[in-house]
Amino acid sequence: MNAEGPPEFLLEAFADPNTVRDVVRGILHTIFFMRFFQSIQAATATRDCLGIDLAYVPDSAIETLIDQRATSLARQLDAERPSGGGGRGQITVQFFEKKRRKGTWFGADDELCWERWTIKITVAEPKTESDRAKVRKATETTLRSTVFKIMTYVTGHMDHIPPITESNVNPFPYRIYIGNPPSNQQSPSSQQKAATAAAGVGARVDAVAGGWAKKMGIY
Repeated sequence: MNAEGPPEFLLEAFADPNTVRDVVRGILHTIFFMRFFQSIQAATATRDCLGIDLAYVPDSAIETLIDQRATSLARQLDAERPSGGGGRGQITVQFFEKKRRKGTWFGADDELCWERWTIKITVAEPKTESDRAKVRKATETTLRSTVFKIMTYVTGHMDHIPPITESNVNPFPYRIYIGNPPSNQQSPSSQQKAATAAAGVGARVDAVAGGWAKKMGIY
C-alpha cells in the first residue's frame, strides 16, 4: 500500500489467454462488491469463475464497464504477446469523492481520488496438455489468493473511506483504466522518462511471463 496520497492496493493475477477475461472480471467485481455501498440481495451477489464462487455486483452500469475493460485488456494482451508466448498487463481502479471547490457556489465540484487498486496480470501460454492443467491450477490458486487479499485489505483499511452522505445511490464516482491512469501533471522530463521506460517493456514482457510460469511450476 502507498504511504503517500490515496491508499494503493497492489494485486497479482495469473491466467492463460482463454481465461484472462474471466479472471479480470472476477477480480474487478470483487473489488466493486466491497466498495458498492448499497444493499445487494445475497441470492444475486455471487457468480462462478473457474469453479470459484465470487462476489458479483448486479448493477448494469458497473457490469458493462467491467465487461468492456476486461475484454479490452484481453484483446490488448493477445495482440501484444509473441506467438506462443506470454504477456503482461495492468488494470487500475480508482474511487473518488466529490468536493465543492472553494470560492464557488455551483457546478464546480472536484473529484479527489481516495483509493486506488492496481492489478498486474500475467498471461502464460500452455505448451502441452500437462502445461494446460498446471496453468489452470495456478490460475485458480492465484485467483483465490487475490480475492483473499482484497478482503484482507478492505477489512484492514477503513479509516480513509470518505463520509457516505447518500444511501439510495452509489456515493462515489469510479474509473477503470487499462494500464496507468492518465496524468496531466507530468513534466516534459517525466514524460520523456516514461517514454524511454516504455520502449523497453516489450522486450521484457515474455521474460516476466516466463518467470511467473516457472515460479508456478508450469514450464
